[in-house]
Amino acid sequence: MSNKDLYIIGAGDVGGFVSYHHREMGSFNVKGFLDNDKMKFGKQYYGLPVIGDTDVIMDTPKKISIVIAVAQPAIKRRIYSELKKNSLIEFPSFIHPQSWVGEKVNIGKGCIIYPGVSINYETAIADFVTVNMNAVLGHNCTLGDFSTLSPGVNCGGFTNIGQESFMGINSTSIQGITIGDHVIIGAGTVVIRDVPDGCTVVGNPGRIIKNSIFVE
Repeated sequence: MSNKDLYIIGAGDVGGFVSYHHREMGSFNVKGFLDNDKMKFGKQYYGLPVIGDTDVIMDTPKKISIVIAVAQPAIKRRIYSELKKNSLIEFPSFIHPQSWVGEKVNIGKGCIIYPGVSINYETAIADFVTVNMNAVLGHNCTLGDFSTLSPGVNCGGFTNIGQESFMGINSTSIQGITIGDHVIIGAGTVVIRDVPDGCTVVGNPGRIIKNSIFVE
């Protein structure tokens, strides 16, 4: 990676991780945070200033790097939908060196992979996926665009997770499960059967408590 200017979108918990550990995951000239909370403008978080919102960089005349450091899948997608209009904005992935990545694993752009993560062979991770600390992905899993795995998630082999889905802390899927798009899996949930799009699932074994068609 080159020493491009880097802006971190989101002065929250995920942004804090990137702020403190970006040097372990690349070589950048970090400029600061961008955040839509105007109360944060001009303040310091995690050792970096909040410069403003994304309007600051929308008309950049040079190549810059952006990391969307946000956990909520739908918000990640909305931010990217706006920023992609400028072809000079790049979205590198940040993969911590204390994660383990097996053979023939594909990781897309804009991803954040925390320390302690294990990703087994032939797993495919799409764009703007966040995999938090100590999560485990078995072999031949797939993670859709903008999905987020919380700390301690454990996915059995051949688990397929759709776009903009979220798995809570210490949730688990058995082998061969398909989780649809826009799904929320609650903390500690054990998923033992396929989950349709737009559902919220909780408990052990997991049960659907909400089933709705996704509307932007």
